[in-house]
Amino acid sequence: MQRNGGHPDAAKAELLRSPLPTPRWGGQGGPAFTVRAVTTINAASSTVLRTLLDTSKYPDWNRFVPRVTFSDVSDAGAGATHSNTQLATGVTFIEHVDMSGNGKPSGLVKMKLLMTALEKLESNSMEKTDYKVVWLGKGYPDWALRSERVHAILSNTDGTTTYDVFETFSGPLALLVRLFVGPTLVKRFKQWNEELGRYAERESQDRDASASSDLGT
Repeated sequence: MQRNGGHPDAAKAELLRSPLPTPRWGGQGGPAFTVRAVTTINAASSTVLRTLLDTSKYPDWNRFVPRVTFSDVSDAGAGATHSNTQLATGVTFIEHVDMSGNGKPSGLVKMKLLMTALEKLESNSMEKTDYKVVWLGKGYPDWALRSERVHAILSNTDGTTTYDVFETFSGPLALLVRLFVGPTLVKRFKQWNEELGRYAERESQDRDASASSDLGT
């Protein structure tokens, strides 16, 4: 049973001076930091995952990253394929980022990333399906700036989904990123979570309505 209401809980976002470890880089010291946002979405985890991976729909909901284009398939995912709109493990892609959060099609910052993981997490409950998606920043040499974004999509017993996303930045340039755009990233991560949540909930409601119509109810 999903909770009542047609909108995700307001996302909680923060900048952590004690960075969270990531799959590729582990724990990071020095000027490293993490930006994190968490929200609860009134939709199944599979719906949240589809919303995250289907970049063709980003213009419909995502004012932080209104566009994604694809580069190449990396050697980290040999043999990986994609549909030119769907994110998949081993695929390199470009986020066209609007740091103002207005979804403007021009003047966007381009961020190159590699999707390194899509995992279905083990659960003790047959009714729960949890996922983890990992994106690795590829826009700078590793010695200058390392970034890794981890999306945890976790089913709750009431039918809702907790969406927990964080990105850890490390390396010499991390200090400049934190000083110049750290607070803005916190705002944009919060916005990303809330906008993704609203879209996933609409998709869930539309499917429920369609199923009821098919059943004649």
